[in-house]
Formats: sequence, C-alpha cells, structure tokens
Amino acid sequence: MIPESEKYNRVVNKLRKLRPYLSSTKEIEDAVIKRISKDSNRKPILSDIIDFVFGWVYIGWVRRSLITASVLLVSIFIWQQSIIIKRINILSEKTPVIQRESSSGSIENIEKLMTIYTNLEVKFHSKTITLSEKEMREILESLNEMQIKYNDIENLINSDPELKKYVEKKLEENNRTKIKL
Repeated sequence: MIPESEKYNRVVNKLRKLRPYLSSTKEIEDAVIKRISKDSNRKPILSDIIDFVFGWVYIGWVRRSLITASVLLVSIFIWQQSIIIKRINILSEKTPVIQRESSSGSIENIEKLMTIYTNLEVKFHSKTITLSEKEMREILESLNEMQIKYNDIENLINSDPELKKYVEKKLEENNRTKIKL
C-alpha cells in the first residue's frame, strides 16, 4: 500500500505537467487591466450607495449597540415628558383659570368692565360678596339697558314741551331734582 503523502505528491506532479499552454498571455493581461479600469471609472449605482450607507446593518455588534442606544433615548424622552406633564398638572392646580367670554361692545363698556373687574368684591351690609364674571356682565348689560331707556325718556320729555312742564312740576312737588347718570 502507498502512503498518503506519496499519492498526494504524484497527483500534484501530474497536474503540474498538464498545465495548459497560454498562447496570448498579453491579451489576457490587457483584458483584465481594461476591465479593472472600466470598473473604477464607472459611476456608483444606487445599490452601491445603499450598501455603503447601510453596510453597518450587517455588523451584529453595531446593530445591537445602536438598538440599545435608541431604546435608551426613547426611554429618556418618555421620562422627560412625564416630568413635564406632572409639573403642568401641579401648576394647573395652583393657578385659577378664568374663562372669559369675548368682550363685545363699545369702549365705554370695556372701560367699565376693567374698573369693575378690579373690584370684584362688593361690601354689602358688612358682608363681602364675590361676583363672578358672568354676574358682572349681566349687571353691566342691565346698566346699559337702563342708560338707553333713560336717554329715550329724556329725549321724549325734551321733545314734548307740555310733558316737560308736567315732569318738572311733579319733581318740584316731590322736592326732587333731576338726576343725570
């Protein structure tokens, strides 16, 4: 029996003797060089760019570390948002919220609103009464209605001389004088 190493040497020697003869080695060399230079001059294809940019996906430890970093960032973001919401809730409990309706009316009404809103507490027979904004608006609206009616009555009295004399006579009888608002 022939040892393994001797068999191996025989096969290698026969293969070396059977080497093909290359008649045009220069042509093959030129073709290889031409193909290499053509590949280096070509423009990168989209798949080459994608492979270059996202090549890190095929590396396991990079992928796992980036996933860990993203989970960490998301958890920090959620933690911050919960802190912000808690602080907003604390502030909303401390600050009274006054919902105001849109103010409509003349400048006089707005000025009246501003002066009355500064003094929302009214003292009545040594008791302090707190009025809401809605109640204050109702008071102002009734005051405006009374002012309009008073102006209408005054115009009606001034336009009719007999009525004017009658009203003045009644006022003198009651020892009253005309009050202007």
